Amino acid sequence: MLTGRARLIAAAAILFPTVIYLGMDTEHHTVLPKEEPNPAYQQADYYIVNGQIRDFSPTGKLKQQLSSTQLEHQPALQQILVTNPEMQIYNAQQPSRKVSSLRGIISDNDDKIVLEGKVLFQDNPDPTQANMLRTESLVILPQENIAKTDQRVTISSRLGVTTSVGMTIDTDSGILNLLSDVTGVYNVN
Repeated sequence: MLTGRARLIAAAAILFPTVIYLGMDTEHHTVLPKEEPNPAYQQADYYIVNGQIRDFSPTGKLKQQLSSTQLEHQPALQQILVTNPEMQIYNAQQPSRKVSSLRGIISDNDDKIVLEGKVLFQDNPDPTQANMLRTESLVILPQENIAKTDQRVTISSRLGVTTSVGMTIDTDSGILNLLSDVTGVYNVN
């Protein structure tokens, strides 16, 4: 019969090679990669959660309003990254327009807004009267009053559905130009 100390030495002699083997076996161990910080956040000098930006004309009238769940300013790239942006575009001669998407980029000098992911452009605040334009990417040039895309576009209203590849909109006049592969269905009431 072994004493307590002898049993401990025997157990260590049996378990020690097993522990060494298992410790050296990297094939069965999951090696977690070191998580690097997101470089976009390293470039940001500020970011705002649930923010709003309002843009006024020189005469003091509200031109547009942007709401977003997150705004992140990147000074080196001179842009603001926005998450879930929703814009209202105001014009005295036309009903206000609403534009939303999953994400976007706004240049610091406000000459270009790029919206991506489930873009919805609504030309009237009343959904029953509105034309709904859906696409995956939309570029808005506020100083030129132009919105454009080269992606597939679907325009729907209570009167029908029209599809196209590419389009431009004059946001002042509301004139829409469809560029190619235009098809449509008009519902007669």
